[in-house]
Amino acid sequence: MSFAIEHTMWAVFMLLLLSGRGMSSTISRFTNIRCEVIEPTFVAFDQCELKMLGRGIVGLNLRAQLLKDSFTKAKVNLCLYRKFSGYRPFIFNVTFDFCKLVAKSNDNLSFQKIYFDAVASKSNLNHSCPFEVCCKNEESIASLSFPFQREIIVQNFVFKDEFLKYLPLPTGEYQVQLTAGVDNEWKGKVSVHILIHDNNNK
Repeated sequence: MSFAIEHTMWAVFMLLLLSGRGMSSTISRFTNIRCEVIEPTFVAFDQCELKMLGRGIVGLNLRAQLLKDSFTKAKVNLCLYRKFSGYRPFIFNVTFDFCKLVAKSNDNLSFQKIYFDAVASKSNLNHSCPFEVCCKNEESIASLSFPFQREIIVQNFVFKDEFLKYLPLPTGEYQVQLTAGVDNEWKGKVSVHILIHDNNNK
């Protein structure tokens, strides 16, 4: 997708939301997660679940064991769906270079940057390539209670309303689908369902 097309879509999306009810106060939470192995020789999911951390607080936990050597190139496809008698594509379907994204921490605002900035504080994904998984940037995740192994880990990640600051979604049920690949081959997929509720409808 070209620079002009991507930023035009982003502008149209923001105008649609700002003209509607997208800016109303919301409470949001994860409702389901599903992990799918596409290439069994590359990845195995040891954990893929939601946990109740408190009243109305749902934490996402994921452990993906990498079965191959470290990688220097990776691509990710992110799709956002909204539920309308089944989940349908909703504005965003973007494929990008993961290594370039994490290397440019001050890059322009985009759907993928919002997504990974949110996940970074509760995962070991917040470092640049080559991606050796276990031993980069330990200081920034020292407070997390997972060992440094050959895994991609997300621990007790809670969806917060502040994540919607630059992406004010209308009330509804959504699905974010992430498909990850290395060497131009898809390896695994994670689908996360999110409920966004408008406080004004209580």
